[in-house]
Amino acid sequence: MAGQPGPVAVLLSLAALTGEVGPQTRPRLYPTAHYLPPSGAGAEPDAIQHAAELLVGADRPIIVAGNGVRIAQGYAALQGLAERLGAPVVTTPSGKGVLAETHPLALGVFGTYGLPVANAAVTEADVVLVIGSRLTASDTARANPALLDPVRQTFLQVDIEPRNAAWTFPAECQLIGDAATIMEQLLAAFPEMPARDGTGRAAAHRRARGWFDEAAYHAAEAPLMPQRIIAGLHATLPEDTMVTCDTGENRIFMRRFLQVRRAGHFLQAAGAGPMGFAIPAALAAKLIHPERPAVAVCGDGGFAMTMNGLMTALEHELPIIVVVSNNSALGWSLHSGGPSPRSSKISTTPPSPRPWAAVAFGWSGRTSWSLPSARRWPLACRPSWMCAPRSPPPTWTSHRHLRGDEEQCQSGRR
Repeated sequence: MAGQPGPVAVLLSLAALTGEVGPQTRPRLYPTAHYLPPSGAGAEPDAIQHAAELLVGADRPIIVAGNGVRIAQGYAALQGLAERLGAPVVTTPSGKGVLAETHPLALGVFGTYGLPVANAAVTEADVVLVIGSRLTASDTARANPALLDPVRQTFLQVDIEPRNAAWTFPAECQLIGDAATIMEQLLAAFPEMPARDGTGRAAAHRRARGWFDEAAYHAAEAPLMPQRIIAGLHATLPEDTMVTCDTGENRIFMRRFLQVRRAGHFLQAAGAGPMGFAIPAALAAKLIHPERPAVAVCGDGGFAMTMNGLMTALEHELPIIVVVSNNSALGWSLHSGGPSPRSSKISTTPPSPRPWAAVAFGWSGRTSWSLPSARRWPLACRPSWMCAPRSPPPTWTSHRHLRGDEEQCQSGRR
């Protein structure tokens, strides 16, 4: 129907396979025209004007920024557009870090594993500007209408791929092209805006639902909770640190609990789940930006996949830091299996006091059962490791914070 010719896939959600359909069940149908992007490779002036009118007329606009902003290197354009519109910004999980989460309009990651503050802001929005995301199932809490709903909300979507626009929800206005260029076009379309207190809206949500300040950041027990490990990163690392994130449960914790202080300084494998990404990504970041500290954060499973990168770091004199969140398990496999048993335990013995692979390669470092010693991490002299034995894997007891219900994405012990 749209985009380049190619194979056709019919995608069925989990609910379609496990749910029940009764005699009175009816699907929700939307106008076909709202699914079809306009022809042409770029954003037409008429489409830009239509988008500008929708945004100017909004009472509670919000920007959903995805990985497309990172690919387009549209960090400055995103910040400028948000400030001009007075619109809070949430990100998809893969878009985390495209706006510094210290900015007064930033509300962090939304969706299934997102922050309650971000989900609440999306829920109340009347106009949703989606930039560089096709809104996947984890972004939208499986298309939960309490979070995003085209019946009560107007969608505008910016994407370079026509097939991504209106992929999940019908978008009244679709702008096809480079995300950074289109954001600049939108900025030019409304040089002046009516007063809109987006910063006040964001601040009110932060006060009501918290903002990187939950008690687990300061938990004193050992082994460490993931929040406590991340609090150590907050307290220790300079603002310009490049943080690379691995795949697995550790990435869920990093997306949720790490506060990114500079746009573009949080790197992850956004389009896939390759274990072992963090260490080679940190090496690449250090090669490109030798003046910045580079820290790879991984689980013990991901570390095992690419620990040979430690030798590469020494051979090429790349002083990166590797933080291993060690729970002796493949946490994501352990939890996503539910009651079904999985081969997810790496070891049944307590974590070793020293990761011998790092020692063998000649790295310096320590195992830290508490965070004070971690504050002495060397940041520039030579490759270093820090192994943080972690408490039993937390379990996500809920996936949503939507409207008036009390379901929140919380972690608790099994």
